[in-house]
Amino acid sequence: MSIDQVKRTSVLIAGAGIGGLAMALSLLRRGIDCDVFEQASELREVGAGLWVSMNGVRVLRDLGLAEQVEQNCIAAERRSIRLWNTGETWSLYNRSSDAARNQPYLLLRAHLLKILVEGVRRLKADAIHLNARVVGFSQSRDGILARLADGREIEGRALIGADGSHSKVRTGLIGQIESQYTNAIAWRGLVPVDRLEPHQREPVVSTWIGPTAHVTAYPVRWQNTELMTFSGQVDRNDWLLESWSEKGSVEECLKDFLGWHPDIIALISNVDSLHKWGLFVRPTLAGWSQGRVTLLGDACHSMLPYLGQGVNMALEDASVLARCFEQQPDDLARAFQTYQSLRLDRTTRVVKSAAGMLPIFHNPALCKAETAGDYIRTQWAPEATAARYDWIYQYDATAVPLH
Repeated sequence: MSIDQVKRTSVLIAGAGIGGLAMALSLLRRGIDCDVFEQASELREVGAGLWVSMNGVRVLRDLGLAEQVEQNCIAAERRSIRLWNTGETWSLYNRSSDAARNQPYLLLRAHLLKILVEGVRRLKADAIHLNARVVGFSQSRDGILARLADGREIEGRALIGADGSHSKVRTGLIGQIESQYTNAIAWRGLVPVDRLEPHQREPVVSTWIGPTAHVTAYPVRWQNTELMTFSGQVDRNDWLLESWSEKGSVEECLKDFLGWHPDIIALISNVDSLHKWGLFVRPTLAGWSQGRVTLLGDACHSMLPYLGQGVNMALEDASVLARCFEQQPDDLARAFQTYQSLRLDRTTRVVKSAAGMLPIFHNPALCKAETAGDYIRTQWAPEATAARYDWIYQYDATAVPLH
């Protein structure tokens, strides 16, 4: 089906990222017609790993995707905190411990994207439209008119902006929202494990913390190849570009990790390609729904990556919004306001909690071994870890009361 054949009764979704595709699948499984509009010419992801924590896993189960995710993920045997220069290790949990009930699913972003695309196309083969960027809209009492970058206009029943932190739908709703640089950048890359020493290939989630940087590393699988992710965040004040796909060099990255443990140096040195991006924040929105238009995921609550919750919040949004849509199909303005009221406090709290992790990961006490041990034992004690994470992981978007 061409874009010109999109039905006026269709829900229009801007953006075919994980949030937009989860939204489409959630609607289609409820018999609600929708179409997804994606600016890219093909559906692909820059190589990066992600973890889906239990709050996100519950949504994937509800979408009937848990089996495919489990087939493509790696189950971590344990999670550890490690000291940046000595490699000293403190265990947070292993698979046999009580805390392991919240163990994340480790996989490539591209894998999850592929699973969602296949799920959408099984229910509606022509639901995803490429080379179709939504840049504006107008709405009336009876419907929505979305405007694409090439000038085409699409009529629909409603519009959901799942078009990321640079959302054009958000701009149309609220106006331009300026971002603020946080004086930190992130590096990411993937390393084939056969380039690493045997002890570096273990199925472990390791978070290395230091005075001005931290690194998270864990294994993922692509087809028949096992890879180790490298995700490093570094304090830096010399950055202007807000981009997820800026190329970086191994030499530049190594300068950011001078004096770090040989295991980290080996990870960086063996990466096939590195990407870097500046970490920016935006002010919390007071609301993100007006009439037949609403927002989802990074479009309304982009967050720093320190809790690994960006994807999980988008999955939660999609689940709650689809349920609100199903409950109030004849009053979409009310459905969207209900969705907003159910999600605003939770996402705001997660955004603030993610930002608050940086001084825990980067702390002067980690400069010296004699102060680092006490600091880590305090900050990462079982009760502190439970207080930090359990309220996030225990949330069930598929069962939140819709009132």
